[in-house]
Amino acid sequence: MKRNMSRRVLAVSVSAVFCTGIGGSMSGCETAPLRGLLNSPTAMQLLSPLVKDAANAYINDLTSLTGLLANVNSLDGVMNFVSAIQPMIEKLSSAYNTLSNTTGDERKWLLEAFGPKINSANAGFLNQSDDATSNWAWNKVLGSALDQVRLFE
Repeated sequence: MKRNMSRRVLAVSVSAVFCTGIGGSMSGCETAPLRGLLNSPTAMQLLSPLVKDAANAYINDLTSLTGLLANVNSLDGVMNFVSAIQPMIEKLSSAYNTLSNTTGDERKWLLEAFGPKINSANAGFLNQSDDATSNWAWNKVLGSALDQVRLFE
């Protein structure tokens, strides 16, 4: 009886070690929450290069746009900002379209691999645009330009 119990304990221990990735590959034991703990390398590897590039471009362009908006400190600055950002908005829209056309597993992998960075970029942009448009004079000029920015969620 003791011997049989020892074998069971050993078998369960070996299983636990292999399923957590300590003892080897994770085939057969992989789950989304476990991938989340391991920084999602599998989700990133499963994404197509087109979607990875679009996600990186979206995050970088939105972060750049947020930075430019943060540096606006006068009505002249607002006017210069609005005239200078159109190419960036077009690039951002292109990346947005690629990301928004993902479905099924690819959407799941995208959100797993890039979700926190996308959410952070979106939140930064929303906070900065709220601050900038709180000035009623700037809001008239900035409103139409910032309304062109579509946020991926």
